[in-house]
Amino acid sequence: MASKPTITQVENAFFPAKEITDADRFAGRTRPVEDCYYALISEGTNIAIIGNRGIGKSSLSRQVINISTGNNELLAKVGLDVDEKLDFLPIYFACGKSISTHQELLEKLLTNKDCLSDWSYDIPKARKSLEKYQPKFNIGITSLGGEKATETAVKTSQPDHDVETVFTNVVSAIIEQKMAKNGLLFVIDEFDQIQNKTGFASFLKALATNVPGVKFCIVGVAHDIQELMKEHASSDRLFAGGIIHLPAMDNDELKEIIRGAEASINDFIRFDDNATNKVINLAQGHPYMVHLIGKYALRMAYRNGDTYISATDIEHTLAEIAESGTDPVLEGRYKKAVASSRQREVVLKALAEVQAGELEIHTAEAYKKAIDNGVDNPSQFVGHLVTDDYGAEIVKIRERYYRFKDSLFVAYLNARPSIFKETS
Repeated sequence: MASKPTITQVENAFFPAKEITDADRFAGRTRPVEDCYYALISEGTNIAIIGNRGIGKSSLSRQVINISTGNNELLAKVGLDVDEKLDFLPIYFACGKSISTHQELLEKLLTNKDCLSDWSYDIPKARKSLEKYQPKFNIGITSLGGEKATETAVKTSQPDHDVETVFTNVVSAIIEQKMAKNGLLFVIDEFDQIQNKTGFASFLKALATNVPGVKFCIVGVAHDIQELMKEHASSDRLFAGGIIHLPAMDNDELKEIIRGAEASINDFIRFDDNATNKVINLAQGHPYMVHLIGKYALRMAYRNGDTYISATDIEHTLAEIAESGTDPVLEGRYKKAVASSRQREVVLKALAEVQAGELEIHTAEAYKKAIDNGVDNPSQFVGHLVTDDYGAEIVKIRERYYRFKDSLFVAYLNARPSIFKETS
């Protein structure tokens, strides 16, 4: 019998709260991994990783960083035979809602210590370019003599440069140092959080011309590159050959996540076939849901001294996830949509059940399910669910057809036990 794992090992067998950084724990995605590699070695090609929430975009972007720094472990795992190791200097940055424009993004990249700040101050030419814009950052800089230069002093001695020009000059100076053979790679996660992306495509186009050794990999929730960039004219050309659309994972890929988690604790606790299939069905192609359910199912089994997890255990796990608000964002959205109405919850779940196997919802089927569960007027509650008061989780496509905005939320709806008990 396998030795008993520590509680720390059990807690880290699944990763709902972080991206997958290790190649040996990264499951499936053979074609997207190959496409990312080809985009990395293609001159002038930027990368855009797009897809729904909880689908594994950030994890793939972390693997792009690994590959860009010469780690070919994942390439070998997916069967891609390569004859060299890449040598990029990768810079990772996750956007937040506080970033409203691409100029603010460039400022963050220039001044963040985990991005370009430290590199810039080690290279005199880059430092000189950065100091020309530094007053606008309002953080002060340290001069070569060790004294902090004031905003007034810098303004009187230096011309004012816009952030795009300064960014271009800084990255050009870094590339001139040849610290990385293949150049600079900027991985921008949660790019969709930037409120106004106007001008970013034009900036990338100019940057590609002036500093060809720079690549961007942008990651975000979107159905296509135009939706992510908000600039139709230039987007396709900038990312030609590098648009990675992540679809839902297939069942074998989801099963690989579960088996990998079991292997990480030496198979001390296993999901039986029924439990495995239940988790896969509940996930609806979203690896996040496998990690979320799997983590708490393992914790419960370890706590109870069990070595096998059954489908019934998964049911108990789902109830515990809902009761504890394990994912406060999804749970908060659920409770806002349902509010205090059992009938609205029934309609919400009926809509989710119909969309689970389709791209859109025909109300006839959803209404029948709702009426069978005691709802008198389901169309009234559908009217509620398209409004901001109830989270606007669904949108009307055309007459009698709707869809959920977020497929991860659909998976959560179908997995979560009802708040209100069903009527007899």
